[in-house]
Amino acid sequence: MNTTPLAYQLSGHITAEAPLNVSYFGMDERLPRTPHGQVFLNGGTLRGPLRKAGLNMLIRELASLKDQPLDLVFNRAQMYMLGEGIDISRDVNNEAMGRNYDPRAEAFLRQTNPFMSLFGRWKLAGYLEVGPLLTSTSNLITAGQGVRHDQFEHDPRLVTYLSADEQAALMDQMRSTQESMAAIEEVREQIRLIKADARKTDDVAARQAFAKQTRELEAQEKAIRKQREGSEESIKHPLPGYEAIAPGSQLQSRLKLIEGSPEILGLLLHCLAEFSHHPRLGGHLANGFGAISAEWQVMQRSPGERQAEPIGIVRLDDMGMTLEGEPLEQAWQAFKVTLPSYDFTLFSRQEARQRWKQR
Repeated sequence: MNTTPLAYQLSGHITAEAPLNVSYFGMDERLPRTPHGQVFLNGGTLRGPLRKAGLNMLIRELASLKDQPLDLVFNRAQMYMLGEGIDISRDVNNEAMGRNYDPRAEAFLRQTNPFMSLFGRWKLAGYLEVGPLLTSTSNLITAGQGVRHDQFEHDPRLVTYLSADEQAALMDQMRSTQESMAAIEEVREQIRLIKADARKTDDVAARQAFAKQTRELEAQEKAIRKQREGSEESIKHPLPGYEAIAPGSQLQSRLKLIEGSPEILGLLLHCLAEFSHHPRLGGHLANGFGAISAEWQVMQRSPGERQAEPIGIVRLDDMGMTLEGEPLEQAWQAFKVTLPSYDFTLFSRQEARQRWKQR
């Protein structure tokens, strides 16, 4: 195994093959912006799916290697740790640091469990850096808008498949919904007027009073919805759509491996190949959102070198992943060769220290 640390960088672009939408907390369904006229998706939007794909890849490869069923490769705690870096056992998160920290134990942990070294966990930084995905704000669109219909209004023939009692119940339900929507619209109009007035004042007491009125009206709307027949939510309603990155847009993308090796690069390539089975980012996948393709140039830099050198190209889409460049093929094979020597259930520095001392 190559012990000389190498730095690798995958620089290129991701192409939106369908609208891309990601919901970020506190953004009110809008995508983050930079001061430079760009919109971006956080690096975790790609890093998360890569990690989940890598877990699937490990389960399949280890089951084949050990000739055991897929459901016996990892237990629940191990899958949480590998797939999300979450310690449900509470053993790893409570490990001692400070004076008891042993860098040799961490080095052994990273060498023995490269997946954990790549993606990290609580108090163990991952060595895979995934930069934000950047594109121009001119590539933003509103997608997914429309109107949801009541299927019995949209296709009246369906009513003939209901019994007479069910047809009568349907008519009562539709009448109740129509009446309640009129009442709800009146309440919503009052809320809109109150919010407009609230935006015109800086007086704290006045804004608090407006907020109280809004909460009372929202509770009134909820009560109306609960009282009507059928679904609490209206079946018929407009779909406003979502802010999304338009199909055909290219997003700048960068992935960097620090303290890498051909074997670790090979692990990343295997994760990317697994991700190519379903290369999707963001939400609303059922509406056809999220499909991407990607292309990166891979650069390698050794210690002491002033410049990184290109060693190949990675391309992926729904049809699979291709590698161009012999160093990439060698890295792919290097991971497969060293796979039997790894222990992907080693997570704690304490256990790593004990095993390192017993060598």
